[in-house]
Amino acid sequence: MRYLRRNNRRRSTIRSSSGNPRLSTKSLYNTRSLDEGEGKMNTLLYTLPPFLISIIFSIFNKKAGYILTMISSIILLITSIYEYNGVLSFFSIISTSVWILASIFSIEYDHYGKWLSPLYILTILGMTIVLNSDGYLLFLAGWEIMTIPAYVAIGLTAKNNRPPFVFMAFGELSTVLILAGFIIANTTNFNYLPSPVPLIVATFGFIIKMGMMPFLVSEWLPIAHGTAPSNFSAILSATMTLMGVYGILKITILTQTIPIGFSLTIMAIGAFSIFFGALYGYVNENTKGILAFSTIENNGAILVALSLYMISKQLNITSIEHISLITVILYSFAHSVAKTGLFLSSGLQEKQSITYSKKIRNIEIGLTLLASSMSGLLPNIGGVASWLLLENLFMFSYVLHNMISILFIMTGAIIAMGEGLATALLIRYITYTSIFQNTREQLSKIKKYPILLSALIVLILGFTLPYLIYPYKNSTTILGMLTNSVILTQYYNTTFGGISPLYIILLLVAFSIVSYLAFGKPKIRKAETWNNGVNEKEEYTAFAMANNIRQMLKKILRPEEEKFLPTYGLDVFWEYLYKLANSIRRFGKIFAKTLINSSISWYIIYIILTLIVVIIVVVMG
Repeated sequence: MRYLRRNNRRRSTIRSSSGNPRLSTKSLYNTRSLDEGEGKMNTLLYTLPPFLISIIFSIFNKKAGYILTMISSIILLITSIYEYNGVLSFFSIISTSVWILASIFSIEYDHYGKWLSPLYILTILGMTIVLNSDGYLLFLAGWEIMTIPAYVAIGLTAKNNRPPFVFMAFGELSTVLILAGFIIANTTNFNYLPSPVPLIVATFGFIIKMGMMPFLVSEWLPIAHGTAPSNFSAILSATMTLMGVYGILKITILTQTIPIGFSLTIMAIGAFSIFFGALYGYVNENTKGILAFSTIENNGAILVALSLYMISKQLNITSIEHISLITVILYSFAHSVAKTGLFLSSGLQEKQSITYSKKIRNIEIGLTLLASSMSGLLPNIGGVASWLLLENLFMFSYVLHNMISILFIMTGAIIAMGEGLATALLIRYITYTSIFQNTREQLSKIKKYPILLSALIVLILGFTLPYLIYPYKNSTTILGMLTNSVILTQYYNTTFGGISPLYIILLLVAFSIVSYLAFGKPKIRKAETWNNGVNEKEEYTAFAMANNIRQMLKKILRPEEEKFLPTYGLDVFWEYLYKLANSIRRFGKIFAKTLINSSISWYIIYIILTLIVVIIVVVMG
């Protein structure tokens, strides 16, 4: 910890790499976007009316509602680009891109009656308010507006009351913690905060919305997002959880002092969420449940990047601060756009079980690109973000060079294991929904194009966006690569590593052409089915594909051998939750019999104690 404090005094020693202009903090996020509400209110004034009109039209004609929502989102996208005022503007750009894709898909997808469309638009309206709020009160209003319609929409398709009620319970718990943080801030405007307490309290409210540990163990997010209609699942997983990222980043920018211990705690929560989210997703059998657990895994990676941003900001390691911030943005783009395409593809399925899923053709290439980006593979934008995240962790380990460095190495190892499971998870998804035994059913363009377009976006952004916003690039030719084509990671004016997404895409194209010319179209051959310890079937099932992990991790996963298609993964945490619930119930009975036993004497004592507590609180306030 002495080294951490020592780094705080090294403010003036930070420089950018030779030949590259330093990207200043002001250029990364313009403080006017936080202090001045006039621009935000102007944005709301001319973006909210189109969404309100869309809601009205959707009640009478849901297709018209989706078309108007698409148009409204395009208007907001153009506005966000034109009035770009800092890094927080990226969240509006990401969200509107998702809403455009999901709204196009919804035009022919929605068969849930007349109320899904207005609920869908109302949820988007709430997120628009969150992104353009000029103070805490408006932020909370938007937070609730986006939550309540989602609760109703989940109830439209749920077979029982559990999914919507669980979603609402966790949603309101999130609101309570965020409200508590805002009350502690003791202001209605987004002013700079001298104390880290509002950030600490509000962050736990935001990570509930993101489905992070320890809230992951109750599996509320996969149950809720997996139950909703697919177009709704897309905006829930791709943009509603993104509002949690936006909230943490916004309050972090406002906070002047952030305890290192808190940042390390957030890093640990994110790392374990990555691993367990990918693990539970891999053994899951529900088509949308798999993708919901993948959302937790990706949000965990974003949370780790946010923690690194907090640490580097506190230690004033400007280069790592910039890289961490850009990692958050790239990961947010990668997750939101790719998860939109994947959830929309799940809407083409007629069965909940991935083993019995319908294999849709004409989107195989799109799903492959989406899966590779979510797996952290280059040159997609998800690959660039994953590489930057691991580089940041190892840079911190090298720069600090003390016992705390072990934490960063361990975090990197956990993330690497989680990424491996995530890759297997997504291979399993695209294999059993698109690649094998394609159906002859032809998709309409309205359903197909949003999925393919999302895949094209993650690919193009991979070798374009880093060059547009990344501050550190090489100014000389390296190994024959073009000038400024290699993006560098660095600390204290020292280069740590580098990579070239543009070079990778060029090599992939070249090798693919050479391989095709040399070997022609790949041939498919059939092999004897081996079902990973499951009784022999006619084909290699999705359940069998994940059965090796189930057998190796019996103590954690506790699989039911007789149950062939579990909807959501069973895990050891549920057992402890049940034990805890039973213990609380037994304690409640004992407490009721001894202290709440209809005795007037006890009730008088309770009233007196309550009055004393109220008086103390009022006096101290």
